[in-house]
Amino acid sequence: MSEPGGPKLRNLAVAGRELALAWGDGHESYIPFERLRRSCPCALCQKGPVATTGSGSLLAITALLPVGAYAVQVVWSDGHDTGIYPFETLRRLCPCPECAEPKAGQ
Repeated sequence: MSEPGGPKLRNLAVAGRELALAWGDGHESYIPFERLRRSCPCALCQKGPVATTGSGSLLAITALLPVGAYAVQVVWSDGHDTGIYPFETLRRLCPCPECAEPKAGQ
């Protein structure tokens, strides 16, 4: 599933309430906003859940900022912007059966 040096991301975009990612190996991932936010890798979120303004179902991505050639920074509608998601993390968050199957054996 991973390419040498980590997964290669060809494209990413917001699609409705999901982050859509196209990978170099032809795979596509659609990560729901709620899953992405719960998995925020920033130090603040790793200490505990981040309080969001308003309903979590209204939470939206307002910007996607590249971080080198290995990650993306997500800016949320509630102002949270400290999460930098490495491509490997994004690939692991893919909820499709193809990606979930190897996780079960780990």
